[in-house]
Order: sequence, then structure tokens, then C-alpha cells
Amino acid sequence: MCALERELSAGLIGELRGKTLDTLGYGGRESVDPVILAALDEALDVAARVVRPNGAYRILPVVATGSEGVETEVGTIRSAMFTRLVEMCRGDPSVVFTMATLGEELEKTCGAQEPVSRQLVFGTVGSEFAEMVADMLESDWQAHVDGLGLQYSQRFSPGYCDWALDGQGVIAASLDAERVGVRLTSHFVMIPSKSVSAVAAVAREVPIPVPSW
Repeated sequence: MCALERELSAGLIGELRGKTLDTLGYGGRESVDPVILAALDEALDVAARVVRPNGAYRILPVVATGSEGVETEVGTIRSAMFTRLVEMCRGDPSVVFTMATLGEELEKTCGAQEPVSRQLVFGTVGSEFAEMVADMLESDWQAHVDGLGLQYSQRFSPGYCDWALDGQGVIAASLDAERVGVRLTSHFVMIPSKSVSAVAAVAREVPIPVPSW
């Protein structure tokens, strides 16, 4: 199992600012609502001070595929779409399990009693940041897989397409989620909420591989 270790840089926070403005609908505009801008500046300052990105990935071989899904030593991925993808791979397919999180400190800074505009900005900063951290982790494991001369698919998360949210359980088991700083509720919701989990297929040949640049 390999862990994500990243220090936050001014460039990273600048990228986060741009992504947040785009998501809020201010991308490319010369002026931003002063209330939104003030909340954004505060959220970015808090993020730079308290967020310590954490994450991990693990690559495990596929034991079998069938009507139940993709079987691994830690559990079964019950998605017909992902199963078809793995079955179309050539050359000893494996699954990469990933989980990344921001931690809880950013969420604690803006509670439900705050103005809606501030909640919106802090929530958007957190969501965009979590995706950026997931992308960092993805870059790490992709570099590892590239070094092995293998191909990989796009990442695939529980709760999307035909993979039910309870698929979080197999990812959590594969990575010992609490060591990453994530726990699951009884309904398989991740805490902290600003976390991203996913799987991807790895093999000598993947039917729709992600380009390696």
C-alpha cells in the first residue's frame, strides 16, 4: 500500500481558487460578488493552514469475475459495468483501490448556522480540493503502473453508474480506511465528507485506456 504525501504550495492554492470560481459561475469574469470573494479568500486561507491531504492506494489482482462482480482478496466489486471492463482487459487484470481525503478541519470552520453564501463557498472549495487531492493520488499510482508497462482505466466510484454506495465497504477494507483518516457510516457515507474513493482496472491491455502523457 502506498500513501499520498503532499505539501500545499501557493500554486496549488491558486489553482484551487480558479477551479472554485469556475464552479461558482465566476470563471472568466472581471468582477466577483464582494461577499463571495471575501468568503473565498477566507476559505482558501483556512484551507492553506489546516488541510493536510491524505490518501492511499493499493493494487490487488483479480481473483475471478462473474455474475456477482469482480472478486478480489478483500471483497467483490458488484458492478456489471466494471465487471465487463475487467473481462475485456488482457493480461492478468488487477484492481487499484484508492481513497483520498482533506480531513475534517475545513468542514468544522463553517457550520450550518453560517450564512448560506459562506456555506456554499466553503463547501465548493472543499469539494474542488478533494477532487484535486484525488487527482494527485491518481497521478502517483498511474506513474507506478506506467513503470510496470501496464495500462489503466478511468477511476470508478461507488454511488455512480451501477455501483451501489455500499461498494465503499470493499475500498475501505482494502486500504484500512481509518489509517487514511476516513470512516464509514452505517449507510456507507464517508466521514470526512470531503473524501474521494475509487477503483480502476489495470492490465497489460485495457479496452479504453487512459492516455499516458
